[in-house]
Amino acid sequence: MQIEVVNPVAEVRPEAVAPARRLDSLSGKRIALWWNSKLRGDVALSTVAEAIEKRFSNVTFVHFSQQYDHGRHFPQIYDEARKSCDAVVATTGD
Repeated sequence: MQIEVVNPVAEVRPEAVAPARRLDSLSGKRIALWWNSKLRGDVALSTVAEAIEKRFSNVTFVHFSQQYDHGRHFPQIYDEARKSCDAVVATTGD
């Protein structure tokens, strides 16, 4: 008998991405809260939103969510968040 051991992890091909411009303040900003519907990610986002509200004034939150689908992307929702908000906070709930 012969057993072959293989690595089930795909080869990672990193892609360089320029970081977003840092905001001077979150006061008066619209912030997207992005949840991919994984367990308790919404709880984490609520906690972050509360902390932001305590520290910054006149902040508006816009909620985005998607049904979790491993590896699937949602460019139309990404575009909507990018165009309508100044910053995004995202959770995965793992």
